[in-house]
Amino acid sequence: MRSSLSDLLGVLSDAVAPQRVRFDDDSPHGADSPPDAPVTVHAVALDRVGRSRRDGPVLDLELRVAVECHGPEQLDNMEQLLLSVERHSQYSIVSSNEYRPGEYQESIRDGLGFLVRIPVPLRFEEPSGPPVLEPLVAKTGVARRIQGRLVDVHNKGIPDAYIHAHSSATAVVSDATGHFEVLASADELQHFAVAVHGTEREVSASTSSLPVIIRWT
Repeated sequence: MRSSLSDLLGVLSDAVAPQRVRFDDDSPHGADSPPDAPVTVHAVALDRVGRSRRDGPVLDLELRVAVECHGPEQLDNMEQLLLSVERHSQYSIVSSNEYRPGEYQESIRDGLGFLVRIPVPLRFEEPSGPPVLEPLVAKTGVARRIQGRLVDVHNKGIPDAYIHAHSSATAVVSDATGHFEVLASADELQHFAVAVHGTEREVSASTSSLPVIIRWT
């Protein structure tokens, strides 16, 4: 988990260099003391998203962290940080309609900011004995968030459609503009089951460029 977090901190540090990015572990620093770096990061939540098997059993976790910008350059830093996260497909930014109740207000404490999801693969030892069949989230590769959009023949977004990546354990629902995010394997070619108004179809799409566009024809 520390390695996955360190990788993100490296990406953020490169984006605002030579300015410093500080990880806040909630150690007391005084109510009147300003942050000692223009960008601070702190953990918000750790969720279990499933299990997979990649050279052994893996528990797939998702760490949510808050990224905050402070000081006179906070707008410029926000822009660079958002662009940097978007360029790394293993991370995804939590959009406003995905916040849990009160999550943004509790997570962004001192300035402008946003929340980021970090996939965390955690290997573990299975107990000896008869094998237990478990649903797989991904058969190969590291789990990642795939951003996409479901559109009709006129390139208009299709809302309230069910999208299920075959490499994922769960389905998602497209928003009012047809956008969706799904946790899937790292395979470039993904296979989806898409249901619109009760009609289901199988669709394959390349994820080499995100967001992936799925056309309903």
